[in-house]
Amino acid sequence: MKLSGLSSLLLGTGLVLCSHAFAADTKIGYINKMGDHPWFVAEVAGAKAAAEKDGAGFVSQDVQFNADLTVTTLDTMIGDGVKGIAIVVPDKGLGPVVAQKAKDAGIPLVAVDDDIYFKDGSPVPYVGLNAYNIGKQVGTELAKLYQSEGWAGKEVRIASIEDRKADTCMQRNKGAEEAFLAAVPDFDPGKIIRVSYDNTMVNSIDVMTTTLTANPQVTNWIFYSCNDDGVLGAARALENSGYTADQGMGIGIDGSRACDAFGSGKPSAFRGTMWLNSANHGRIAVELLLASIKDGKPLPEKTFSNPELITAANFASDYKAKLCK
Repeated sequence: MKLSGLSSLLLGTGLVLCSHAFAADTKIGYINKMGDHPWFVAEVAGAKAAAEKDGAGFVSQDVQFNADLTVTTLDTMIGDGVKGIAIVVPDKGLGPVVAQKAKDAGIPLVAVDDDIYFKDGSPVPYVGLNAYNIGKQVGTELAKLYQSEGWAGKEVRIASIEDRKADTCMQRNKGAEEAFLAAVPDFDPGKIIRVSYDNTMVNSIDVMTTTLTANPQVTNWIFYSCNDDGVLGAARALENSGYTADQGMGIGIDGSRACDAFGSGKPSAFRGTMWLNSANHGRIAVELLLASIKDGKPLPEKTFSNPELITAANFASDYKAKLCK
């Protein structure tokens, strides 16, 4: 099937496919779960640039957390002749399915952002962050703030804002919790409230508002989550509920909301974010696939990226020009 056939097939189901045709025979497919989010916009752009630099073709599809569309898109890309696929799954439960389909087709597969596994438990090559370790960095920084601001004598609760469908999210929160409790051993773990959300800022605002209403006796809140959306949503819920910025502290992960949080210069309970340049994730995934396809290089099991802590203090001087367009 030619690229136009693939476009027609997806458009016929009401879907939109971004395609970039090159003269080369090698074409890479990129599937992501939330293409309108700044993180994935940058990630796909990095992947596209890597393919273009190598003279390879590139097709991408935003599946918007739709499991059925994910599988359909994978099948369509395979049928269209892609030579390798990078995928950000909307649900880790899809891992064995997409891994087996790629294997059966003889196509190398790289999981990006969320690690996935074959049915037998063997891992699909992964590019992204070390979820647990980045969570530990969040917990360590929150402990420093808790101690430096003298919160030990206050009525404090921790809100662990969790997307329980995403293992990488739960690993981040686990790391944050364990690092915080290790640094503040007298903090009562019973004062940690587990708040379920759907990975979006709007939902984080909603669920955190409900949590605040249910705990009117609490004067100070600590929160951590899967991403910036979860933490900035919690900060805005505090603000909307009449708390001052110094009554909350949260540190996000990914940096996608740094401009929203720090751009105005106003104090916020969003105290920082562990920034990861997601464009690098897309770029690295495509480079690894092309090296495997063209040179026969084995795909490494895990390729991690390291975060940088952005705060209100260093945002304007070091990050605003990079992140805010």
